Amino acid sequence: MISQESQGSQGSVADPADATTPVVRVRDLRKTFQPRGLLNGGQPVVAVDGVSFALLSGSTLAVVGESGSGKTTLAKMIMGVEAPTSGSVEFFGRAQPRRMRARDRRAHARVIQMVFQNPYRSLDPRQSVGAAVDEVLRLHFGLSHQDSRARTAELFDLVRLTPTLLDALPRELSGGQRQRVCIARALATNPRAIVLDEAVAALDVLVQAQVLNLLADVQEQTNVSYLFVTHDLAVVRQIADDVLVMRSGRVVEHGRAEEVLDHPEHPYTRLLRDSVPRPGWKPARRPADDSPTIPA
Repeated sequence: MISQESQGSQGSVADPADATTPVVRVRDLRKTFQPRGLLNGGQPVVAVDGVSFALLSGSTLAVVGESGSGKTTLAKMIMGVEAPTSGSVEFFGRAQPRRMRARDRRAHARVIQMVFQNPYRSLDPRQSVGAAVDEVLRLHFGLSHQDSRARTAELFDLVRLTPTLLDALPRELSGGQRQRVCIARALATNPRAIVLDEAVAALDVLVQAQVLNLLADVQEQTNVSYLFVTHDLAVVRQIADDVLVMRSGRVVEHGRAEEVLDHPEHPYTRLLRDSVPRPGWKPARRPADDSPTIPA
């Protein structure tokens, strides 16, 4: 396995000053978009509004909320894909550059990686899954073909894929196997944190459970931190240490997972929890003009 020391010698943007330094700290992060044309009357749209939190080493923070709550925009700013309008993102106490050059992006990729929702679109259909991981290793560590192949096999073993699949094309794998490949690829840079954006939403319930158990085992072995973006509170209960609830770009509740899920304080959090289908649940019929009331 490539050590953290060798990773740092390659120019990583951050190494922990001590075990209590957050891997990621977000301070008063805000993002506004200027709509085109007459949309929204030409007024700026606030996608993320004053979000702050810290992600500690080896922990999992779930960011939850309905579609349009700002979860994905928040993740994109942390990844450096979107530039914040104001506020800052820090990695081990160092502020992320607002405009990242190629060198900054390579160093950034050794600290934090991302796994997306759809494993069917995350991999090149013409490239073997082993090569997808191999090219990351070569880019960041300059390994020989033999060494990168061996390290790819180790990563496959870590995510419970047999090395016999190294030469397989994505279409030859199941959805769960493809997502495991994506996780292996994210782990290839030895990141200190991984953002998982609805990473199990496209999988069936049984495979979801397998992937979540895998992520927990990987975290135990590597001490990697997870920022888990999801709308699924059942997933949150299974994997998260802490929960941050977003609505309309703002944080409405933040705390330990068991407290937020079992004793929510904000009406919106209670609404999310109560919206989870339970055994025997059937959808209620209501008049077409009767829409649910969402608390402020």
